[in-house]
Amino acid sequence: MGAVLRTVREFIQDWYKVIIVAFVSVVVGLGIAACYASAIDYVSSLNFCAHTCHEMEATVYQEYTHSKHFKNEYGVVVACPQCHVPQNHWALTFGHKLLAAFEIKDHFVERLYDVKNFTPKRLELAKQVWAGFAATNARECKACHHYANMVLEDQPNSIRAQHTDAMKTDENCLDCHKGVVHVKPVDPNEKSAAKDFSF
Repeated sequence: MGAVLRTVREFIQDWYKVIIVAFVSVVVGLGIAACYASAIDYVSSLNFCAHTCHEMEATVYQEYTHSKHFKNEYGVVVACPQCHVPQNHWALTFGHKLLAAFEIKDHFVERLYDVKNFTPKRLELAKQVWAGFAATNARECKACHHYANMVLEDQPNSIRAQHTDAMKTDENCLDCHKGVVHVKPVDPNEKSAAKDFSF
């Protein structure tokens, strides 16, 4: 037993600087990770999105509170970040939040918190969001909604037919469901689509 203690003591004496650096590095790393996780949790909360510095409270948040993503027979709440922030991928989440910081300009320069300023830009903003969903093939929708898990037999005939076709090509959900949570702004240059399920 004495030989073991002596060996341990000698090891610590020889390597104490490395041990201290390693210990401090682990503590600092854990601290940074905890700060990052806390910050991301805060800026990915419904309270932050709807009520802090985003331009949502008087505009799209009001529509959201009347949607099935907010109030439904199951009591399930789908918060803003679950649709608008990449899920389960810290690097994509960080990148998204970094880009979102540029929205501060919209607040202070374009004053989009004022409905009078927001409304004229609404179609442009919606197109940016739709383009994002198209680029990821509705990745955030599909984090919750899985074609393979749909019980097609329980769906009305028309919806069942649409979902059966959508499954074949893994279709982007927003090809049919623009306006499912927020009012779909009218594009005067767009012919009305044959299929648009805004429920």
